Amino acid sequence: MFKFKTPQQIFEVGKVKVGGQPGELPTVLIASIFYEGQKIVLDGEKGEFNKKEAEELLNKLEHLSDLTGNPFMLDVVGTSEEAFRKYIDFVAEVTEAPFLMDAISPKLRLSAAQHVKEVGLQERAVYSSINKGSPKPELDKIKESGVKAAIILAENPADNTVEGKISATEQALSRAREAGIEKFLIDTSIPAFGPDMGSAARAIYYIKEKFGYPTGVGTGNVVTTCGWLKVNFPKEVRRCVDGTTNAIMQVLGADWLMFGPIERSDYVFSMAAIADAYVLSATAELDIKPLVDNHPAFKVFM
Repeated sequence: MFKFKTPQQIFEVGKVKVGGQPGELPTVLIASIFYEGQKIVLDGEKGEFNKKEAEELLNKLEHLSDLTGNPFMLDVVGTSEEAFRKYIDFVAEVTEAPFLMDAISPKLRLSAAQHVKEVGLQERAVYSSINKGSPKPELDKIKESGVKAAIILAENPADNTVEGKISATEQALSRAREAGIEKFLIDTSIPAFGPDMGSAARAIYYIKEKFGYPTGVGTGNVVTTCGWLKVNFPKEVRRCVDGTTNAIMQVLGADWLMFGPIERSDYVFSMAAIADAYVLSATAELDIKPLVDNHPAFKVFM
């Protein structure tokens, strides 16, 4: 393992701390809920969903977090303004976890940010996301909302190398600061399974060394886009690969991981806890000590 020379920032979103040197804090795991095609969603436009099953999924996350020591956030996916409001209100009532406001459309993201302002949830909200091309009108609206945390995309379609991602990150951070963002969660951006996905994994180390901000990646699309796995292995095995994929990112320095559907939590939390225990054990000789009493290592080794 390694210790970064650049001082590593730790940000607190809601009650969840993220960042720091490898081993200091548990990896934050981000689960997607209300995504397109999820069984609990009855009507994505109206925001109708099975509340009982949704609450059971959230309660299971709470249990897994207590069991492993890994904190979590929720990636709340909205497909309409009405749905976004309902989803956010539900999540805020059932759990104290921070949540991402995730939508393809900037209009939907901004409507969610405005709603968060109206109901006073800015401290728990994470805008998802800001990139090097985010337009000024969007940045101005984010600033008006008072949301202080955001996912910063290191995506650079013109140059997918580590250097290209660093350049994109610099530009995206500049735009985020214009939007009043103070807590940066950098996403090294893996688009899908393919030969070029290695740069996103490698970039975790270099981006943390360069900027010192919490860095992670969305691994949810990696396994689902690997045709070879789908053809040759059953679903149960693919879920194990989900966990392994995330563990790889942890030993490369990731502070947080957006692992995809909340239904995969069992596989991801168990492997994440083991990986965090390995990382802390490996960094002990580098004079790195855990900053929390419920670090996964204390659960695993006791």
